[in-house]
Order: sequence, then structure tokens, then C-alpha cells
Amino acid sequence: MFAKERKIPIRIEQNEALIRNLNRHHSKIPLIEQDLKKRKAGYNGEKSIDYHLSFLDSQKYMIFNDLKLPMTPHHFQIDSLLFTPFYTLILEIKNISGILTIDSEFNQLTRNYNGIETGFSDPITQVNRLKLFLQRFFYEHNLVLPPIEFLVVISNPSTILKMAPGQQLLTPYNKIIHAQNLISEISNLNSSYNELAATKKDLRKIKRVLLAQHDTSMTSVLKTFGIEEHEIINGVNCENCASIMTRKFGCWHCPECNLSSKKAHEQKIEDYFLLFKPFITNRELRIFLNVSSPRTAHLLLNSSNLKIQGSGKSTTYHKEFS
Repeated sequence: MFAKERKIPIRIEQNEALIRNLNRHHSKIPLIEQDLKKRKAGYNGEKSIDYHLSFLDSQKYMIFNDLKLPMTPHHFQIDSLLFTPFYTLILEIKNISGILTIDSEFNQLTRNYNGIETGFSDPITQVNRLKLFLQRFFYEHNLVLPPIEFLVVISNPSTILKMAPGQQLLTPYNKIIHAQNLISEISNLNSSYNELAATKKDLRKIKRVLLAQHDTSMTSVLKTFGIEEHEIINGVNCENCASIMTRKFGCWHCPECNLSSKKAHEQKIEDYFLLFKPFITNRELRIFLNVSSPRTAHLLLNSSNLKIQGSGKSTTYHKEFS
């Protein structure tokens, strides 16, 4: 259905890996958990929009979810991007609970939730910036870009939207909608645009370039939270009690709860790639898993479905993220 499916954001997986590999009493744990909760809420909101988008005819719409594109010197990210031969639609998805007050005079969104008032940046300003970035990207890559429309979609159905006192809901703030109105808004756009702006060949090229340019690189979550590498705990954690397991006779054994597992190391290896870098050596694995045998490390790495580069002591094992 989708030209690019939505996947769990790497940052969510990085945060979870960080929590698993830090001392449970580490001072940064509450901050990481708070960030994780916010990002999961955002992801769940985006997934709920995918449900509405799934009703669209895949022959008429080309949809890219969670697209991260280069823009010197940084990147820009679009929650959902729809293409038709007639127009382009940017969807900025917000999963915000409570009462949202739109202030068009000060370009601000205010949330009142359980009596606590919080200010957010204006989503219209944000999506207009995305529009400019997208136009520049298409120009630089010599792509045909059908006219751009946008919608800010509130994914939480219980969220109340209202204008600031004395203000009317005028363009472009009427582009902030609830998720249940998304399909009808797209239907209205279909009625408004009837001039062909892109051929099937143009759309195929757009798809090829966007998928090729989508950035899968990771930022360092350790640097983000100001955590040193030595603070990460080495050793395979017991999934039952979180104690450090020992390796005996081809199996992992927990000295605290007596749990045995042949696959306990798999999550730990995944965590290494999420926390440090997308490749590892035999020596680095031995340190990280607390195993002394190079042969054991070799067997664990070879069974981990990793891409192998080099030979002998210079061999590296690579994880490919999509």
C-alpha cells in the first residue's frame, strides 16, 4: 500500500537500549524515560493516521511515511507525504491531548491539560518550512513537483480544538484538522485539482529518488543525553531479573534466578549497534558480552545474520538499518 512503510523510529529503540544497559539508578534514567514516552506517543499517533490512509486507493496515491531527507547542513523530516498526478500533500501529525488553543496572532499553539498550560510552536509555521525544504529538494534533484498542499492532523480524537478569544478560523489555520476528517479533506483536494501536473514517469522517478535519498543514519544517543561509554554495563542481562548472566556449555545461565537461555545475547548485540556504531569486531563483542573466548564470540557473530567485511583480526560485522 505505502511506497514507504512507517517503522518504529530508531530513536525509540535507542532509548530502550539505553535504559536496558544503564544502572537502574542512573540519574539520566527519568529523562530518558520521559523522552521515550513522548516519542512513543508521537509514533502511536502517526500509526493511527496510517489506518485512515490505508483506505486510499494505492493506484491513485503514492504515500511515503516518516521520510528523512538531506538539506545542507542538516535534514528535514516529513511524517507523511502523499503524491498524486495533480498535487502533493504534506501531513504533519500531532498526538496532543487536552484543549488546544490556536493563536494566529502570535503564531502559537497552547495546550491545557489537567489545568496545566503548555506552549507549542506554531504547526502552520513548521509545515510551511517543510514546504520550502521540499521545494528546494525537488529543485536540486531536478524532479517534477505537483502543487503542494498541507494538513496538520491531530491524531487524538478526544483533543478539543479552538481559536484564541476574538479570533476566527481562517486560512491557513483551517488546515489543522482531526484525523477523522482526513479522508474528506483529501476528497476536497481531489475536487479542487484537476490539471495534470506529473506523469507516471515523473512519479516513478520521484519514488526512486526519495527512497534512495532517505537517510537511515543514527545520531549518538549517548551524546544526546551526555552519557559516557564507560557508563554502559557490559555483560548479558537476564530477561527475568536483569542480573548479569554467565556463559556455560553453549548457554547463558543466570546465577540469581537460574534462568537458562541460548539466545540471551541477541538483544545485547542489537543494543551495541543502537548505542555505539553499526559495526563490531570480535574483541569488542567479547568485552561487551563479558566472554573471554574469541571462538565463542566468532560463533555468536556468525549466527547473528550480520554483513561480514575483511578477514582475520581485521574482520568487522555490520548491521544494516533500513
